Amino acid sequence: MTDRQRPELYALLATLLLGVPLVYLFAGSLADGFSRHREAPLRAVMGSERYEALSRGEGGVPHYLGNDLAAPNFTLKDRRGKPWTLRDHRGKVVVLNFWSITCRPCVQEMPTLEVLAQIAEEWGDVEVVAVSTDSGFDAVKSILPPSPRLTHLFDPDRAVVQGKFGTKLYPETWVVDRAGVIRFRYDGALDWSRPLILDLISSFR
Repeated sequence: MTDRQRPELYALLATLLLGVPLVYLFAGSLADGFSRHREAPLRAVMGSERYEALSRGEGGVPHYLGNDLAAPNFTLKDRRGKPWTLRDHRGKVVVLNFWSITCRPCVQEMPTLEVLAQIAEEWGDVEVVAVSTDSGFDAVKSILPPSPRLTHLFDPDRAVVQGKFGTKLYPETWVVDRAGVIRFRYDGALDWSRPLILDLISSFR
């Protein structure tokens, strides 16, 4: 190595010594920012304190954050009597809303789910499904639009709603990711058309 090459080598080593930690710090900050961006809708919906508790695994009531638990597969009939199977919709985020026409908060939030379903059609990778414990479409159609965008399923025996998901009080909404894993459950009514909620659903896409 010549005397002329030695300063160039020292400069290169100094650059590496300073540059590598900076790149590491930048990458860490970027990952942290991305994580916080994804968490923001969940924190806003549930409140930071409840979100932190759920993140630490401290109970799942009244809401729930997923922990790689697969959603139980099921088949129910839609409003036309055609079978609908959850497993057939892998590759899409599925929003499952459990409700009954006798539940006033359920009826009040139903139009906002209809708006969410319309937006989901534009996204193309989200399906919004309302599972009613009523006897069938005739029992609920009086409160629904003539041509609903929502997929309506019926579980009058509660074999799925209560038997597989353990739901006893309505409304209750579950978000299942593309791989069939439960990512979120919300107990109670929401305005599902709010930008914040749209961001929340979109974060699971």
